[in-house]
Parts: sequence; C-alpha cells; structure tokens
Amino acid sequence: MKKTFFYLAPMVAASLWLGGCCSSSPREVEATAVNEIRPPATPLVTVDPYFSVWSFDDQVNEAPTRHWTGKEHPLVAAIRVDGKTYRVLGKETVYLDPILPTVAIEGWEAQYVNREPAGNWTKVNYNDKAWKTGPAAFGTKDMPNIGTPWREGDIWVRRTFELDQDLSAEELVLEYSHDDVFELYVNGIQVANTGNTWRNNVQIELNDVVKSTLKPGKNVIAAHCHNTVGGAYVDFGLFRKDNLESCIAQTAQQKSVNVLPTRTFYTFECPGVDVELVFTAPFLLDDLQLASQPFNYVTYQVRSNDGQEHAVQFYFETTPQLAVHNDSQPVVTTRGAQNGISYLKTGTVEQPILGRKGDNVRIDWGYLYLAAPEQSGALAIADYFE
Repeated sequence: MKKTFFYLAPMVAASLWLGGCCSSSPREVEATAVNEIRPPATPLVTVDPYFSVWSFDDQVNEAPTRHWTGKEHPLVAAIRVDGKTYRVLGKETVYLDPILPTVAIEGWEAQYVNREPAGNWTKVNYNDKAWKTGPAAFGTKDMPNIGTPWREGDIWVRRTFELDQDLSAEELVLEYSHDDVFELYVNGIQVANTGNTWRNNVQIELNDVVKSTLKPGKNVIAAHCHNTVGGAYVDFGLFRKDNLESCIAQTAQQKSVNVLPTRTFYTFECPGVDVELVFTAPFLLDDLQLASQPFNYVTYQVRSNDGQEHAVQFYFETTPQLAVHNDSQPVVTTRGAQNGISYLKTGTVEQPILGRKGDNVRIDWGYLYLAAPEQSGALAIADYFE
C-alpha cells in the first residue's frame, strides 16, 4: 500500500498500544455533569487557536478529525477486545492519486482575468488566448503558496490539461480551496457553488455525468471567485481515488457524547465491553501555571457489559500533520524517554516561530509529543500506509 503523502516529506504515524484486562467491577471515572447541548463541532484537543483538534461529525469514529479551519488533524483510536479490533475515534483518509495536483503538492499554471469574460468561458473550446497566464495559487500574500497576487473584486481561472486515457470509469475527487464566493466547472458542468463562505481542501466526488466528459484530449477546469473582504484565495486539483481498505474494519457503536468545560466524554459499545474515551484540557483558572501549559490528556476506561472478563488493548495514533501548517513542510520525528515517560516527538525542520498570521493558520513551530508512562504500553513510528 502507498504512503499517504509519498510525494511530500515522509509522513509517519505515531502509535501507542496500551493493554489490560476488563472485569465486571472496574474503577470508573464518571462525568460529574451532563450537558444536553450538542455543539456544532466537538472539542478533542484544545490548546489554542493554532493548535486544536475537533470532530465535525455526529459520530466521532466515522470521519477524520480536523483543525478548526477544516484541515485534517488526524487522531485515530481503537479498542481490541478478545482479539477483535473496533475503531472508537477518527478514520483513515482515502489515498488520492494526483491527476492535477493542488499547489501544496506541485506548482501549476493557468489562464486568468479579473474582468468578466464574454462568452462561455467554462467550455473546453473557449478561446482564452487574450487571458493572462500565471502560477497558482491565486490570492493574498497571507494565504499558502501564492503564485499570483489577487486581492479585490473577481478572478476567472481556466486550467486546461491533456488526458491520454478515458477517466469516465474512475472514482475521481475534485479538491478545492477558496475565499470567498466560489464556483467551479469541469468541462462546462458546474460542480461547486459555495455562496459567501471560505473553506480549504474541500473534496467532492464527481458524478457519472461529469466524469463522462473526461476523455482523451483537451479538458478544462474553470473557476470564478469573488472576494468580498479581507483575504482571497483560489486553488484546485483533480485526483483519482484509491479505495484502500481500512486496517480497522469494524466500528464501535457510539452511545453518547458529553461536552463539559474542560472535558469531552464519549461512550461506545462493543461486543463484551463498554468503552469511555475522555479528552481533558486542564484549563483551570485557579492554577494559571497549569492552564498555560500546552498539555491535553486522552484517557480510556472499559467495563464488561456481559458479566465476563475480557482481554482488552487500547490503540492510539496521530501524524505530524498536527505540527505543520501544510502537508508539504518537511518534518523530523524522533523517540525518547525521560523520568519514566516514553514519548514520540515531531515537528517541522524549518521551525518558523511566530512566522504566520491570519485566520487560516495552523501551528508549524514547536513540537508535538505523544507520551505515556514507560510501563503502560508500546510506542512505535511507521509509515502511515505500508
């Protein structure tokens, strides 16, 4: 199987296995209060706006976890009960093979204008010889990988490309990032119309009608973006979907989620055991030294739901994506131990301390640690996909 980011600096998964035995009478830590409010996104790791991880979905184990900007910040956890494994957190990302890479993977050029063009500019045979040519991405300097500055008003972009094979039978994904009002077309067929919003790395699967137009020869992806205020951005690409099977085929049944001021509680049911997964941010304002430390805790507990004893192991993994602004940044990953704690450490090679500003920013300085007591489990570093 291919690596998730084989075309970038090698990305690795930091993993942790914890083992134990579950009886019908465990020591338990219960949520001391119940919050009936369901937030639009559920906090998992909350250090500061640059470093945080959230679940955008009702079921925390049916989709990847994300930074608040929408960028994937993957956390995956699983429970193994009597030799059978069940996912309780996150989900692996489907591998996408680039046909037309986005600028984070490889630079690309397109034709563009800033005044509304005459005629049907989304069609393959449209004459764009009078348009300017410039490198992607298009937008303001505070946005990632800007090749062509653009700030005010509108921009129209045509990215033409040649295919040497018929893609109509493939599973294809179009990825785009935009700020603000954005519309996108494939060979004249509209595939996205966002309204007044901005998002990054949006992925949509192309339907059969759109795919049927992707034939050998000339093709075009065309976009129009209107900037209302502040930052502006346009980037897009086309990918082939590689349906790699998840290594964790079974999913635990999520029973509840309870979001409290400093903790989020999830409960799951598996054959033989119930599982509670707890995320804790120690932001206690009566201890400012503790509140200022960038630590979060992930704990789990299990109890038998059938009156029998069960052999239980807990698995947790993450990747250096939590320590980069974008996936093209090279990283270094090491392991170590100190004062009875084993840890994995990862961060960017560059370490641009306080080098970025704006809304669409993720932390890329400092280091991410995954740590546990030395005697409680095994830590490993490996390719994300083998």
